[in-house]
Amino acid sequence: MAALGGDPAALDRYFKALKERNTSRGAHMGTHLGIETLEVAKDRVTMRLAFREELRRGGGIFHGGAIMALADHVAGAVFNTDPRVPAAGETGLTTDFNVSFLLSAAPGEALVATGTVLRRGRNVTFMQIEVHGEASGRAVAICRTTYLTVARDRLGR
Repeated sequence: MAALGGDPAALDRYFKALKERNTSRGAHMGTHLGIETLEVAKDRVTMRLAFREELRRGGGIFHGGAIMALADHVAGAVFNTDPRVPAAGETGLTTDFNVSFLLSAAPGEALVATGTVLRRGRNVTFMQIEVHGEASGRAVAICRTTYLTVARDRLGR
């Protein structure tokens, strides 16, 4: 895989494939929630979640669980921005997830979440996800998550 060698064109193709993967891989949590991928780059992913009535809590604002699901979905994509992960037959599992809710988005406002890698080790990756209101730009939540790198064929055992 040329992306492993750092070939810029191959990396661009790899990131484009990751961006398209959110809608092309069929039914999963992200498609169920309506999450769309806006940007994929090295150690950085941005996704959007439109407001829907079934994702709200009392007061007509986003439910905290929907915000956390968006952030965790972003983290999974950020983890995979390193092409060595799929090439080695590996995936990441969330071992820790922390969220600080700063304030609510305006009723009906979509959310945009951007995740970045803070540190990528051989077996553990630390990431941060910032969630904000799309129209207002107001910070809604800051999340930190830790992923453990595992062999994909060990899942489900």
